Amino acid sequence: MPAILGVVALLVGWEHAQDSEPLVGLLLGVFPMVLVGVGLVFAGTYFYRSTLPTTNVWKLDAWVVAGALVGAAIGGLFVSYQQTHGNTTVHANYLMVNTVLGGAGISTALGYATVLRAVESERLETTGEILDTVREINRQIATTDDRETLEQAVCETLAEADPYVFAWVGSVEDDELVPRASAGVEDGYLDSITITISDGATSRGPAGTAARTHESAVMQDIHEDPTFEPWRDAARERGYQSSMAVPLVDHGTRYGVLSIYADRKHAFDGRERAVLEEVGDTLANSIAASETRHREARLLNSMDDIVVVYSLERGEILGANTTGFGRLEYDESVLLGAHLSSFVVDPDEDNWFHDVESSDRFVFESTFETASGETFPVEVSAVSIQYEGERAMLTLARDITSRREHVRTLQTYREAIEHAGHAIYITDTDGIIEYVNPAFEEQTGYTEQEVVGETPSLLQSGRYDEEFYENLWGTILNGEQWHYEGMVDARKDGSEFYVDQTIAPIVVDDEVVRFVAINRDITDLKEYQRTLEDRNEQLELLNEIVRHDIRNDMQIVLGMSQLLEDHVDEDGRGRLASITEKSDHVVELTQTIGELMATLLTDETDGTTAISLSQPLNAAVDELAHANPGAEIRIEGKIPSTPVCADEMVESVFRNILNNAIQHTHADVPEVVVSATESDDDVTVRIADNGPGIPESQRDDIFGKGERGLESSGTGLGLYLVQTLVDHYGGSVTIGDNDPSGAVFEIRLEKAA
Repeated sequence: MPAILGVVALLVGWEHAQDSEPLVGLLLGVFPMVLVGVGLVFAGTYFYRSTLPTTNVWKLDAWVVAGALVGAAIGGLFVSYQQTHGNTTVHANYLMVNTVLGGAGISTALGYATVLRAVESERLETTGEILDTVREINRQIATTDDRETLEQAVCETLAEADPYVFAWVGSVEDDELVPRASAGVEDGYLDSITITISDGATSRGPAGTAARTHESAVMQDIHEDPTFEPWRDAARERGYQSSMAVPLVDHGTRYGVLSIYADRKHAFDGRERAVLEEVGDTLANSIAASETRHREARLLNSMDDIVVVYSLERGEILGANTTGFGRLEYDESVLLGAHLSSFVVDPDEDNWFHDVESSDRFVFESTFETASGETFPVEVSAVSIQYEGERAMLTLARDITSRREHVRTLQTYREAIEHAGHAIYITDTDGIIEYVNPAFEEQTGYTEQEVVGETPSLLQSGRYDEEFYENLWGTILNGEQWHYEGMVDARKDGSEFYVDQTIAPIVVDDEVVRFVAINRDITDLKEYQRTLEDRNEQLELLNEIVRHDIRNDMQIVLGMSQLLEDHVDEDGRGRLASITEKSDHVVELTQTIGELMATLLTDETDGTTAISLSQPLNAAVDELAHANPGAEIRIEGKIPSTPVCADEMVESVFRNILNNAIQHTHADVPEVVVSATESDDDVTVRIADNGPGIPESQRDDIFGKGERGLESSGTGLGLYLVQTLVDHYGGSVTIGDNDPSGAVFEIRLEKAA
């Protein structure tokens, strides 16, 4: 329109200049029109960018055109009048120019005011729709407790509102915003985009900014804003024009981000933004409350104790935790609303209706009965509360069956101590004797009356210096157990005897309150040890016979058995196979016995013996694979070459565990996987199989001498040898479960110094 007015002004000015006054015509005709045109251009630009939405710009243009036409019509009437009556009061060109400009100016002002009213009306209507949406969201929040349901309901309510086309809620997982709920015009939008939180191109949009800064972020023009570049094409395809992201934060805890999209630019002004921020705060608060309630419910339901809420007036059960329903064997629908007598044997006698102030707590014992008729004692801790408008009791009932058994056990222990064959005495922290058992009197010759109130120094033989006793007291005062085998004490008559002494602190609430000492008379044992030393030489000779002579003879038997295979008939093949099998078993047995005897005859390792596990472990695996061609046996990863505290017999450890894995695996294809890891102090070898696994209750027993394991036909010495050797090396061997089935043996050996 300014361009059209400029052309008209140019033509009028040119005509006026030709008639009489060219310079004045040019100035009065062209320049004002050009200035008005330029002014309208700038005004239109200003209105478009800062005041009027795009959809209303054409309305202002229509008002300007209409005003100019009205002005032209008025000017034309005056010109026609002057030409008819011959009265030239005002030059026609000036008249036309001024009336057109006047009409355009007046219509611009009127049009701007009208358009502003229309825009304000639209905004009020939009605000009303938003408030209706907020009221619906608040209703959803008030009536929904589950977080997922609540987030989905909020998204659906926003998407169904006219101002918006799409809404979604996302949570932060590993620096990425992951959708949790969505509704509206989505069409795969969330699957096609990636929004991160840390700095980067995919983190600078509204959602990433809101999640990172904990403040709402608005993008009024998705198509023009450069920060929306990673998602622009996907947004344009779905008609998104503007977007707002509201962080869901409550007391510093971020629960996610609510993102809202509109199909119009500049959709989120100050009022709308403030309302949506309140929606985000309310939603975050509701999510936090829901999470708190769920945590409390999970905590309550994870308790081993029974929690029950019941009415004081009516005795009806108002609530209980999962443990309560399960332990009492009642469904929730049956127990809620029922009387306490449904499971309390005698609620009146046991003081269940004791009336107390809300701040008081009282404890009593009672007896529960399950739906199946089982009864068990409980200790009940109760406090008065207000529950849904009525006086009630919140009770925590703990099964004290084990406690009562513990009391009986303590009584049994006292009886056991009284009748123990070892001397036992108890002192206070100053070493004053408070109790001795009858065995102490028999062992030392002192009576209880003679030693109670005295110190154990009356038993000293005089063989140990002050440093010895300082070390003893330093150990037990530090809360550690002190043990000494072969300590020489003196009886009342002065005679000496050997004891295996253990002194252990009794700790209550992290404080040492007493010491208990156990003295086992090992005088006869010392004599026996000297006898054993004499027999060690004989055992070593027997070891040589077992490992070499018997084994060599059995190898000859095996060789001859193989030579006889072609010389026996069908009836004899079975017997020959039995001979071969038994011979193999004898060879294996002699090898195991020899290794076990060699271990028993060797002093404990002092850390100076070292060996790399690579060679013995590979040798054991190769031997097993050669003997079991139908099995899948492999080593995963590299075996560390770091020396460990062991010797060449460590191969027996691996060989016995590997054989155990194959023998107990009933799978069509037995599978054994060997791996090793290294830490700062040790090397751990892991041997996993796909067998039936080893029940946890049997894991401590299978290393015992003579234990055969599950359906084992062996001697039971293999795993005993494993435990003996690993203990000898100062390491450890444990058993765990393999996934999805099978057992895992972990052998930990310390690195050599």
